[in-house]
Amino acid sequence: MQTDTRAKLQKIKKVSINLRVICKVLLALVTLLGLCCVVCVAFGVGGINYDNVIFQTVGLPLGRRLILGAVTALAFGVLFKCIYHLHLLFGNYSRGEIFTRDSVGQLRQFGIACLLWGVVNFLWISSLALSARPAKTFHGHADSLVIGIVIIVIAWFMDMAVDLREENELTI
Repeated sequence: MQTDTRAKLQKIKKVSINLRVICKVLLALVTLLGLCCVVCVAFGVGGINYDNVIFQTVGLPLGRRLILGAVTALAFGVLFKCIYHLHLLFGNYSRGEIFTRDSVGQLRQFGIACLLWGVVNFLWISSLALSARPAKTFHGHADSLVIGIVIIVIAWFMDMAVDLREENELTI
């Protein structure tokens, strides 16, 4: 391997290690914030601020609060999944495994998780807004859906590139 290529690979490894640490911190924060939000929604204490609108469940019956708590847990579970697949992807990159099947798979899973986040986030905020008394309005965001589709397409291109590389290695 050329020294220039080796230096670039070392730089990718170093940056990936740092990004993996950031992902670990984000995983811890999402877990903690998710637990706090589930407790707030299920027990009717505090409120959830979304787009400068505070949703509170203090006056709702227990059954509805528990359902909202489950939807809240689902939303944070999907967000956790997004960051977890990034964590695994950066782990592959930190080992120098950039154009591999596993890296492509993690990138694809991240794209799918982004799509799921868009759907579950809309469901979560809709359920909170409809449960509020009086019902509140909010602005939906479709950016994670578009990002998810783009990432899945990029993963498809990378999968084809891995196929080409493997085919090229076999013919030499």
